[in-house]
Amino acid sequence: MDRPNGIDWYIKWFASIVLIIGAATTAMDMYPYNMYFQFTGITGWLIVGWIWKDWSLIVVNTVGSLILFAGIIHYHFFTDWMLRIYEYHLEALL
Repeated sequence: MDRPNGIDWYIKWFASIVLIIGAATTAMDMYPYNMYFQFTGITGWLIVGWIWKDWSLIVVNTVGSLILFAGIIHYHFFTDWMLRIYEYHLEALL
């Protein structure tokens, strides 16, 4: 089977691998890193859907990207994430 030489082939495989990493980080409770990986993977599939003009991919991945983006914004602006990182740093030093 010959590999397509369009950029969409590379984007879809990169996005798929990143989504697998995102699922693994979710299973290992690595919050908020799981949101970063999943946002990157879903946005990659959104770009592929746009290239292919596939409305089902565009709609599903737009909604998913917006939900994850809202979660990332909420984490950084409406939680005490800096204090948590500092607490973990102190625990590691002890």
